[in-house]
Amino acid sequence: MRFQNTPSVMPNSANRTKIILILGILSAIGPLSIDMYLPAFKNIALALNCSQEEMGYTLSSFFFGICVGQLISGPLLDHFGRKNVLYIGLSLYVLSSIACAFSTSVEMLVVFRLFQALGGSVGMVAPNAVIRETFEEKERPKIMSLMILILGVSPILAPSLGSLLLTIASWKAIFLVLAFILLVIIFLIKSWLPEKTNREHGGAFRISTILKAYKNLFKEKEYLVFAFTGAIGAGSIFTYVGGAPLTFLTYYGVDESKFGFIFAIVASGIISASQLNRVVLKKYSSLQILKVTLPTQLILGILLSVLAKMEWLSMEVNIGLLFLIMGCQGFNFPNVATLALRPFHQGAGTASAMLGSIQMAWGAVCATLVGLLFDGTPFTMAIIIVGCAVLANSILFGIGRKYI
Repeated sequence: MRFQNTPSVMPNSANRTKIILILGILSAIGPLSIDMYLPAFKNIALALNCSQEEMGYTLSSFFFGICVGQLISGPLLDHFGRKNVLYIGLSLYVLSSIACAFSTSVEMLVVFRLFQALGGSVGMVAPNAVIRETFEEKERPKIMSLMILILGVSPILAPSLGSLLLTIASWKAIFLVLAFILLVIIFLIKSWLPEKTNREHGGAFRISTILKAYKNLFKEKEYLVFAFTGAIGAGSIFTYVGGAPLTFLTYYGVDESKFGFIFAIVASGIISASQLNRVVLKKYSSLQILKVTLPTQLILGILLSVLAKMEWLSMEVNIGLLFLIMGCQGFNFPNVATLALRPFHQGAGTASAMLGSIQMAWGAVCATLVGLLFDGTPFTMAIIIVGCAVLANSILFGIGRKYI
């Protein structure tokens, strides 16, 4: 069903700030849950008497839980309202995090990480739907840009926080702190987050309800064009996350402390661009911005891959180009999300869920490919970034040309 442009109630300035803060933290559940415990991999492996490779399964189970959880969470949020589902999902996250802290084997940790992701996925789906329903269309990309500011800081701060906790406590403290953060958020949601004014279904909730909701999504061609454009283009972020350790630690030979600094510099490209996006939106539409930044991402990726293939890519130039590529994503994400959810008045939660699930699934593929195909040089990461940009541009300017 097509949307109405103006929400029934617009939040005032104070409430607007509180909503953005809550939504930003909810969006950051994924990065926080991954990046905070990465520094503890070796410690956890020793404590649970397992290998680093076996610890990798705790990441895989989390990614799988996010993909599946988002698909389930969207229809639940639409049917039962935002707050009730958030309470249940985030409570599951809190309990699972505590269980992770007291796991006595890697198998237990894998299982509890799965449940942690299933619960946390509710919080990752809700923000886009809440923005869609709470703010006017012209305000949504600006709100998403502010939300990305919070989201973008998390992968910069989370590893440092995890390392700090390891110095003053054990690896268990990381999961207990995650549980505490989400427990605080549950209480803040009660007073800070607006509830959806109209729920979309009456009566009992059935599996057929979920299947019907997703079947209806595939009838919205405009949504599919922008959803796949955004998700596949965002594969460059996951490619960087998976390829950065291999490129900078192995190829360039930097140490762990310097690598953390490099990672933060490149990640700041997303944050900087997302905030610049708020300014650019005053003059240009989301679609106009996307039609510039998506091809720019492709050009930068080609330049990166050519320099890498010719072995002319210094570390400084690599960092600079990656910063700019991540900057393109800082523009792309809020605008493509706004465009993808534009067709919906009802079902925004379900649409947001599929958007997130597609992005996470494609991101997992990209991160896996960069590890499997790594040839000892930056070229592997660069060419996968190019592939993502080629596919995203082909969808937008080819399949989706009637919508631009």
